[in-house]
Amino acid sequence: MTGYGSASLQQGEKTYTIEVKSVNHRYCDVNVKVPPRYAFLENEIKKLIKERFSRGRFDIYLNIDELAENSKRISFDRGLVARYLKELRELGADLGLDPQIDFLSLVKLPEVIKVEQGPEDQEEMIKSVQKALELSLHQLEEMRQKEGTSLHQEILSILSRIQETVVRIAERARVTPVEYKKILRERIQDLLEGTLEVDETRLAQEIVIFAERIDVTEELARLGSHIAQFHKLMESREPVGKKLDFLIQEMNREVNTIGSKANDALISQEVIEIKADLERMREQVQNIE
Repeated sequence: MTGYGSASLQQGEKTYTIEVKSVNHRYCDVNVKVPPRYAFLENEIKKLIKERFSRGRFDIYLNIDELAENSKRISFDRGLVARYLKELRELGADLGLDPQIDFLSLVKLPEVIKVEQGPEDQEEMIKSVQKALELSLHQLEEMRQKEGTSLHQEILSILSRIQETVVRIAERARVTPVEYKKILRERIQDLLEGTLEVDETRLAQEIVIFAERIDVTEELARLGSHIAQFHKLMESREPVGKKLDFLIQEMNREVNTIGSKANDALISQEVIEIKADLERMREQVQNIE
């Protein structure tokens, strides 16, 4: 599901700012962007996300601001300054010039001044990032939960519609053999043109064979079981997205079998409706954790 969260946390000399964005994805895909010198934090962030979520694409942006003046160390290469000074004096003597060398000119020469980052406490930084990430994920989850509530109602509505269609198919499947018997009798009578009587035994045999061929009782029972299981999973507090996705595949398989066996135009229309609803539901299930 989609979501967004951001948080800033000041810990010691640093301020940690984290933004987290999530969108729908079949698997858990985590993309982390951190300042290059803090690359060691990337794996820690990915680990925390994957421990907490099982589906979705997450884009995470980490920025770290240094607050203290002593976060960087300045040093001078005294040996290099001495060599610069010696070479400049020798050059002045060779040219017959008196070099006017001042302090600021010397320190501006290449590589005289060195600015180095102070030592990092990686363990402390990891703990700080975990805290900031937790705050941003709390916001993200609140947004995802609101979307999830709406999604839950929509899926249940579609599932209810499928159940109603299944009931209509079951009712139609019960009367199909009776209608077939009536139609078959009329056709035989038309062919015989009243010269011979209909062989009731033979007619009954044909009806039995037809009824067995179009019997969808088992498929309807399995479909009903899948629907009940779907309802149960929808009320679970655990991640169920992948299980729901699998159930929809199984439901679709049963519906296809019903459509191929039923040999009835009305049932075929109902099968098309169910397949359309299953596709709508499959798209929504991709959003579920």
